Amino acid sequence: MTVQTVELDAELRIRVIDIVNEELELDDDELTEDGHFIEDYDSDSLTLITVVSRIEKELGFVLPKGDLESLTTLRALLLAVEGCARNA
Repeated sequence: MTVQTVELDAELRIRVIDIVNEELELDDDELTEDGHFIEDYDSDSLTLITVVSRIEKELGFVLPKGDLESLTTLRALLLAVEGCARNA
């Protein structure tokens, strides 16, 4: 399995991480790129929807709704935001 590398602007990356940490109620050192939001951080689908909504509202991106089920790790979320940023 190939791990995709996220090449997101540092400031944008920090803002996404901050949103995830706030919504999942995590400390900065708890979140990893490959930790599963639901399985590893005891989150739920409603929290993931809130994370995506905040990213869209605060950062001005529209993440593909069909991809929502695949946005279960920070890496997947950062890659989705990176894709939106490239297409903006």
